[in-house]
Amino acid sequence: MTILNREQWQVLEPLLDRALELTPEERGPWLDELSAQSPKLAGEVTAFLAEQALADRNGFLAAMPDATLAGLELGAYQLERPLGQGGMGTVWLARRADGRFEGKAAAKLLNLALISAPGQERFRREGSVLARLAHPGIARLLDAGVSGAGQPYLILEYVDGRPIDLFARERSLGRAERIGLFLQVLAAVGHAHANLIVHRDLKPSNILVTAGGSVKLLDFGIAKLLDGESGGDRSALTIEGGGIFTPQFAAPEQVRGETLTTATDVYALGVLLYVLLSGR
Repeated sequence: MTILNREQWQVLEPLLDRALELTPEERGPWLDELSAQSPKLAGEVTAFLAEQALADRNGFLAAMPDATLAGLELGAYQLERPLGQGGMGTVWLARRADGRFEGKAAAKLLNLALISAPGQERFRREGSVLARLAHPGIARLLDAGVSGAGQPYLILEYVDGRPIDLFARERSLGRAERIGLFLQVLAAVGHAHANLIVHRDLKPSNILVTAGGSVKLLDFGIAKLLDGESGGDRSALTIEGGGIFTPQFAAPEQVRGETLTTATDVYALGVLLYVLLSGR
């Protein structure tokens, strides 16, 4: 088992999460691109993927199937069915279960096999970031806590939508309509920046559009508070910045591992606009 300190894990975790979201066919080219930017990080991701494959063969990660969590109550919410699986955890559809009112939510749970100080730190950080945001274009944080089994969880606004690029393509939107969606994204990101938060992973899969055409910005799991989250955290932005990115949308300073600012998100927004207008 590879042993990493907190700072190393914070760099590697989102990359591993991304790798596990890809199909085996997609993963190879993605690792090649990552290797061209950082051979060391690519090697660490490959090593962790090998360890997880071994754990799967030994049945370790299947020790507690997701289906067993259906019906579990987390605060005022009850889990219904899984919506998606990432490298670090599972997102569930949940419903309000305390009888006060009806409502859907998305519950994010950290995998039991990955409960550790670094893993819990990412959840704590995402909750801390979301607690500072209140904007119609950003999925709201509703609750947070730890389950009876010791799993940290976040209860988020449920967004029934499609990634912004697919929404535009499937509806054959014209240029003006695509720009209209992009302006909604700008408003949401602008609110985050006004609260000194850099998202750091702006890409179509993190920007959903509802059937009514409303944009919702998701996944602040690797976002960063520019004013620091605690004493002694001033340098964390530089430490973490080098490896946390989706290569196609990464700003030059992310690739170089330099200090990140709101300009990092502006670069990703430029790439997003290109994708929306070109359809590529």
